Amino acid sequence: MKQRKKGDVAILLDYAGDHKRLTFLGLGLSAVSMLMSLAPYICIWLAARDLIAVAPNWTAAHSVARYGWLAFAFAMGGIAVYFAGLMCTHLAAFRTAANIRKRGVAHVMKAPLGYFDSNASGLIRGRLDAAAADTETLLAHNLADIVGTIVLFIAMLVLMFVFDWRMGAACVLAAVISVIAMFSMMGGKNAKIMAEYQAALDRISKAGTEYVRGIPVVKIFQQTVYSFKAFKEAIEEYSAKAEYWQSDVCRVPQSVNLTFTEGAFVFLVPVALFLAPGALTA
Repeated sequence: MKQRKKGDVAILLDYAGDHKRLTFLGLGLSAVSMLMSLAPYICIWLAARDLIAVAPNWTAAHSVARYGWLAFAFAMGGIAVYFAGLMCTHLAAFRTAANIRKRGVAHVMKAPLGYFDSNASGLIRGRLDAAAADTETLLAHNLADIVGTIVLFIAMLVLMFVFDWRMGAACVLAAVISVIAMFSMMGGKNAKIMAEYQAALDRISKAGTEYVRGIPVVKIFQQTVYSFKAFKEAIEEYSAKAEYWQSDVCRVPQSVNLTFTEGAFVFLVPVALFLAPGALTA
């Protein structure tokens, strides 16, 4: 039977050792905190419903204070749970980054001298230090935020359709258009452009390290950056990729994305006025 290949995140978690369970605990706490952060909005809706039901005799709404305290408790509890989740993910992430650096240095110590002729020292340093630091951001923050965002998105979808499916559909329409715009920037043929952009960024980092180490030569022989051909070419390549990415690739999709995310009321106001008048006057 063919063995299933491990994913990138699973490989990273293997470096954490026994601390891997802290990552899963942190992800679970992040999901719970997102649900708790949504509860105050439900309490506000319940309080508004009770106030509207007894209007204009506002003093008859006896449960408003209780909903207010519940909203406060859920908000504070969500912050505490999220903090605990980040503590767990950070402990696991620091252990993962440390183990990656240790194994990387151990591998470099055993590499033949020819390996250093074909691989620049700046690139090796970037892989061992900067890349390991990037795993800290991924495991300590990004994974928890991704899990929390997914849980929050699903919970919001359920609540929107529970309260009013027409208003929920209007909100989802704006989100769908935004996702399509983002996919047009990141997916399809633009995925290759994004990979080339990251490769150019990697090359400029490598060449920059070599240039900094050669600064004494620059000072002694009165040279300029143009004498470092590799660094100059890396700067020009990165500049071209960055300019093309932001001007040709991102301009229209990002404009559409911001228009529909910041102007979601364009869908909500007509729906509220024409599709659900009974719900508003009830």
